[in-house]
Amino acid sequence: MINNEYYVKINQDAQEHYQFYKQQAEALVDRREYTTSKRYDISPYWYARQGEIPGDISDEETDTYYEFDEEGRIRILACDDLIDGYTYVTYADGVITTRTYVDGELDSVKEYLTQDGLVCRSVEYFTRFNKLEYEDYIYEGNRLVEVYQPQYENNDYFVHLLRTYFEYDEQGVLLRVLDGTQGVIYVLMSSEEVFVLRESVKKGLILALKEIVGALCEKQSNKTYCFLSIYLHDEVHTVYSPIFHPGWQEVREEQIEEKDEGEDYYYMIWSSGEHPVNDQQELMDHDLIQKLRTLIMYWRSIGDWWEEGMSLWKEVAYDLNETTNWSAYSGLTKNFVVFVEWEAMDVMNGDLQESIPSAKLEVLQSEGIAPRI
Repeated sequence: MINNEYYVKINQDAQEHYQFYKQQAEALVDRREYTTSKRYDISPYWYARQGEIPGDISDEETDTYYEFDEEGRIRILACDDLIDGYTYVTYADGVITTRTYVDGELDSVKEYLTQDGLVCRSVEYFTRFNKLEYEDYIYEGNRLVEVYQPQYENNDYFVHLLRTYFEYDEQGVLLRVLDGTQGVIYVLMSSEEVFVLRESVKKGLILALKEIVGALCEKQSNKTYCFLSIYLHDEVHTVYSPIFHPGWQEVREEQIEEKDEGEDYYYMIWSSGEHPVNDQQELMDHDLIQKLRTLIMYWRSIGDWWEEGMSLWKEVAYDLNETTNWSAYSGLTKNFVVFVEWEAMDVMNGDLQESIPSAKLEVLQSEGIAPRI
């Protein structure tokens, strides 16, 4: 059981003795290390769990830095989580305590309870929200195998956060981190494994999109579709499970009738947001989604998830347009295409060319539907 009163008291103590804890930490500092962004955390496997990349050590002064004592233990964390936030660390038998202040005002107090050198529980009291959160760290030998966050019990919306699982190879190297739904958060793969998985996923996505287009055409309706947009947002989950937004030919015809001479016409005509959302689709193959998620999470761990994910989807769209006779599908226009769309897409700067082969693009250009670059 967590003793709430105890944490309220240490929170009050931290509020009342800001200068004491600040000066105590400063007096024990032996060296300072500047970094480009957050680099260290006391929580085990914090970066793998968050899907973030540790910052690099910087030769220049930066706002984010860490100060260590003579034993190499962190004593001060500066601006690594919060702007103008400073964390002061104390060490005692079986417990590490951090006190975080923003502009001198207490933000939170966190205790890491340790046993045999391993963090077995962390408890954090957030002053601003009068809220207590804690995590239990479960080990097999010295290997962390599970993190349990009981505050998410009986909450379906946060079931993915309730438990986190860790998998290792025979040498004890961390291979995968899974959330409470067994979804991949972190994965370690060789370049060969990435290549093989990417090719497999690409083939699967091509087949899945053909099935999606086919299913749209089989619907008993009078609608005709002129495109299928693969819409990507700048959030990880929208790249491994995007929205597929069909464009209605009747809407496009209205746009053509109202055509003006400005560039806005081309932006409008390739914006799925101008079309009804009635027929939006998504991937339904769970195994394929998990494979794609694994790829995206691997790319996230090396900082390339958006670029690599975008590139994969553009290849899928390009190959579909190059190899598929869309005119054989009832319910599609003769110049139907699949393309990747995102908020910053610039059709006047050639962004359609990576999704649509030149021969098909020339047809669209000749009909005044695509701009000539």
